[in-house]
Amino acid sequence: MLSYTRRTTLGLLGATSLSHLVMPAFAKGIENRKFIFVLLRGGMDGLSALVPDDDYMSSLRLKLLPTLEERLNLANGFQLHPSFENVKAFYDAGDVSFIHACSTQHRERSHFDAQDLLEVLSPNTTKEGWLNRVLEVVGDDALAISRGVPLAMRGKQKVSNWSPPIFDSAPEDLLNRLASLYDKDPEFNEALKNARKTKMSTISINRRMNRRFTFEYPIPLKALGQRMSLDGGPGVGMVALDGWDTHVNQMNLLKRKFRELDVGLKDLKDSLGPHWQNTCIVIASEFGRTAAMNGTSGTDHGTGGLMMLLGGAVKGGNVKGDWPGIKKKNLYDGQHLRAVTRREIGCATLLQVLFQMIEANHLVQVFPIQAAPLII
Repeated sequence: MLSYTRRTTLGLLGATSLSHLVMPAFAKGIENRKFIFVLLRGGMDGLSALVPDDDYMSSLRLKLLPTLEERLNLANGFQLHPSFENVKAFYDAGDVSFIHACSTQHRERSHFDAQDLLEVLSPNTTKEGWLNRVLEVVGDDALAISRGVPLAMRGKQKVSNWSPPIFDSAPEDLLNRLASLYDKDPEFNEALKNARKTKMSTISINRRMNRRFTFEYPIPLKALGQRMSLDGGPGVGMVALDGWDTHVNQMNLLKRKFRELDVGLKDLKDSLGPHWQNTCIVIASEFGRTAAMNGTSGTDHGTGGLMMLLGGAVKGGNVKGDWPGIKKKNLYDGQHLRAVTRREIGCATLLQVLFQMIEANHLVQVFPIQAAPLII
């Protein structure tokens, strides 16, 4: 099993109270606490979100990155993408930590398998999500902003879901799954391609007709915060945001995607109101992307990715974890950012902070992952 020690988990975010070493039936911790998981489906490029201050990046990424002058300087030799203005303010206020070079045990390139493992975080064949196992320990109500209950929240404990109008159309992640399924069938494949072209043409027309084209991500994030901030509102929440698979035209796509996410996180904070001070949020994607640019001004499926841990209960204002480097000799398989931190450690850290789940048996109940090499 994973070994959870005070040094391993609490060290990522700084010291927290150790006064609740004897646990009752449910972990207690911070009063009126809120725990939120934001899943970025598609493989978000962490190297564009949090750029290492390394001249070698220029040779790898060419025109994929904002200029050095545009980036927002952080500590420990990293710069934040300029679209993350609100996240930078969170950082300056000590409300966000970053952990680079993160991964699950997954080392393949399938979105579906990688997302499933990230949502289950278990070596078993069970389809019980890790957030549902959190509910078994803490006894809180839970809410997913989605058309159905996502895998991370499925299990023995009851979970509610609510779908805003944004989810009425087929999400990009579903279309990608269908494209993979129909890849060997010329008739269905051609029909799907035509349908997607029609959809994109409609979006393009709508954008031209409405210069103030509405960002999508703030809608579910704000809705989640509003519902969790109600009296007796759920203590655990989740939202999944599609559209992070950037094989083509990545720089322009991520400029908008990062801005959407940035605005959405500010709306989430504002909608939580005073509950923000008791909130921990995990933001993660199923994997990172290749260190070098591909031939279509994008990047391909990779390994090590980025986690954001934010909220008023986070002891942030830092970049944590080991940095493996991005020179050729440091890369996994010569092309991927090497994973040196397991995603379970980031999640476990916030559970420690929020619920004071110091007892190892609680963490093993949530993350029953067999030990595996951390640095590969």
